[in-house]
Amino acid sequence: MASLLMHWPAEAEAIEELPPHTPEVDEAPGDWYFFIAAVNVYPKLESEQLIKQLFEPVLRGLAPGHDGVYTVSDLRDDHGLWPPHIGVGKNLNDHWSVFLEAGYTAGKVRTKTDDRSIILVPLHTDFEIMRSALFAGLGVDYFPWGMPEQQDYQGLRARLAEVRPFFGTRLTWTHATFRAKAKLGFPPTPNFLNIEIADAWTLPSLTTVVGFELPLSKNSALTVNGAYNYFWKQDFDFEGWALTVQWKRFFKGPRSR
Repeated sequence: MASLLMHWPAEAEAIEELPPHTPEVDEAPGDWYFFIAAVNVYPKLESEQLIKQLFEPVLRGLAPGHDGVYTVSDLRDDHGLWPPHIGVGKNLNDHWSVFLEAGYTAGKVRTKTDDRSIILVPLHTDFEIMRSALFAGLGVDYFPWGMPEQQDYQGLRARLAEVRPFFGTRLTWTHATFRAKAKLGFPPTPNFLNIEIADAWTLPSLTTVVGFELPLSKNSALTVNGAYNYFWKQDFDFEGWALTVQWKRFFKGPRSR
């Protein structure tokens, strides 16, 4: 018993000297964010109408069963143009956000057929169109009723209650390329038509947008906007409507709002 009494004060003193427990602080999202997006674009592509108006009538005259040439404008009408892009931005306050963005897309469509011709031998058609676009720009968005509150939400209804509309504009530079190849012939004889056309442009554009932002969690949000792209040059090909779907991820750090 005596030994227990002798050690008790020392043990009590050691317990008193333990550092106080400090709970971990979950840092709130800051002003800076990263985003990835895809844009469903609907450019005019009026130059491709020459294929429909001039080239296809000749093909159908030589081979009445020819189904036509599939072009990039056909892919557009099938809602198949979705160039991706990424970016980084900062919320200046509860109403204004600025950002930089960049992206790249490339692809081709090809029509390759052998149709019975009016001279009873197959007409071989090989038509290919390839387009690409490398683009970068800066933008600004304005939230007239403030931005959504970034916090943990319970259920879809709570998130929908925090949806906020915004208006914005983007200034973008695009380097676009175009290449078309056409081959026609009656195998096994050599092709009687074998042409290739290529061109490239570096074009500025101005985009006006209207959309909304839906908070997903404390650190992420979903943004959807509709837009119209204005081009000073080659507007007959590149100008048009666009729909953007964007996922935004906020970095942890200080906030200005």
